[in-house]
Amino acid sequence: MKELLEEILEALAGLLQSGFATAPPLASEHFDELARRCEDTGLHTGAALLREVSAQLSRRRHAAEKQDQPLADAVCRAARYTALCIGRADETEITARWETLRARQEETK
Repeated sequence: MKELLEEILEALAGLLQSGFATAPPLASEHFDELARRCEDTGLHTGAALLREVSAQLSRRRHAAEKQDQPLADAVCRAARYTALCIGRADETEITARWETLRARQEETK
């Protein structure tokens, strides 16, 4: 799951680096695919946030007057959520390693 989260952050960062105006047409499809993978792993909130990014990309592409704020808001919410999930996954991993180490120390006593 952590690999998926890192891939999501990379995609969001890539979108910000390239700029909304130069986002490739397939970007919305990529975010839809990431949303599907989130659903498959149980990250339902992440899936909803990525679907919103995809929808905002599609709206922006077809709008006569380009408005960046709704897309920027969606990207920021998705990035914040993803960063929090990565932090939680790191905490879980650290706790598991610590408990394993502690159990080994108890066995050697």
